[in-house]
Amino acid sequence: MHLGTRLKKLREAKGLSQKEISHGIVSTSHYSNIESGRFDPSNEVLQLLANKLEVPTSYFHKIYEDHPDLQVLLIQYEKLLNTNEKEVQQFLTKHVNKFTYISSIKQEILFNLLKYLELVRFAEITLAQTHYTSEIKIIPPDYIDQASNSILEKYTFVTGIYQYFNREYQKSIRYFLDSLHLTKDEVLSAKLNYNISLAFYHSYDYGTALVYAKQALTLYMHFHDWEKCGHCYNLIAALYMEQHKMEDAKHYIEKGSSIITDKKSKLYADVCHNQAYFFYLEKEYMQALKEINKSLEILQQYQSKNAFNAMKLKVEIVLQLKDFKTLHTFLPKLKETVSSEIEQDQLTYLEATIYYFMGEYEEYEQKMRSCTAGFRMNKDWKSLKTAAHHFSNYFAEQKKYKNAYTYQELCILSYSNMTFELKGGEEK
Repeated sequence: MHLGTRLKKLREAKGLSQKEISHGIVSTSHYSNIESGRFDPSNEVLQLLANKLEVPTSYFHKIYEDHPDLQVLLIQYEKLLNTNEKEVQQFLTKHVNKFTYISSIKQEILFNLLKYLELVRFAEITLAQTHYTSEIKIIPPDYIDQASNSILEKYTFVTGIYQYFNREYQKSIRYFLDSLHLTKDEVLSAKLNYNISLAFYHSYDYGTALVYAKQALTLYMHFHDWEKCGHCYNLIAALYMEQHKMEDAKHYIEKGSSIITDKKSKLYADVCHNQAYFFYLEKEYMQALKEINKSLEILQQYQSKNAFNAMKLKVEIVLQLKDFKTLHTFLPKLKETVSSEIEQDQLTYLEATIYYFMGEYEEYEQKMRSCTAGFRMNKDWKSLKTAAHHFSNYFAEQKKYKNAYTYQELCILSYSNMTFELKGGEEK
């Protein structure tokens, strides 16, 4: 990594061309050589460029030298990430001048990696992804190849999270595994095992996901971090439900519930959600409704932005109970929680099944065509498999065999993309 990378980023942020930034300072071709790293500019040229870009001259000097005082602040920043958002913001506000235009490229990269982790820690996922694209993605590969173990460990961890939220689960697994091999920090190892399990879960490899979830659980039990243990129990229970091993799932749900002392926590809301889903699969719909209402009550107290899955499950439960009055009043609330294309497709499928229940088949067909197209475009293979199977059976009942065959082919496509599930998802 070199000065030119920093110049290019600043120039593009200002919306300037190479010709515009170099005008009155050096020739455009000379500036191009500076930006590409083929030529080192004089101090006078750097001063003029800094003035034009409205940054301190120091931002272009000593780019390979770390500042000891700043390093202390970066260590404090990293430690604070385990505290609450208010404390972190107070710290950043207090030291805002120190974190603006960090001259050391290494320390600037470290700050940007920690900033990404901060945004994720406080659920600002969209901002985190934007930050990665603008500040971390531009780091040249050759710099990463030569980076210290500490930077490389954080970079692979952060990039794994970035790929995970982009739904590039196989890429995220590779980066998480790289970070796991690099780190000697047992706390980070526990996080990585948990994250790898989540990524395998979304890749439909439930057996491998179980291995990593249980490794994470073992580590968190060693630390006596019971809250994290609760999250592991929840994940393991969900994985067993995906494998239709209901007794194992029930065991882990009960284990998770038993260690939670705060029955008003978000973690307990997750346990209630898992319990509700368990009862839903077992067709014990009244019990399922009772548990999902507990979960939603807690989420409402926290004004949670991520209530879609819980609210969707409630709609599915009341639909099975044929409680159309509750369905009529609750469905609009579910629509208000949609925050992504995938959630919109899942809502559309839910609306389609409601039309099917009510015998309104024209509306059902319209919604099903829409959601199956969306599931396919977004590679939501599990949802596509379920929806296409339902739609295929519907057309078969209508004796529209050509349409039935078309959607049966979509089922096969879904299965072919859920490779690991086809292998059986057995524990290793």
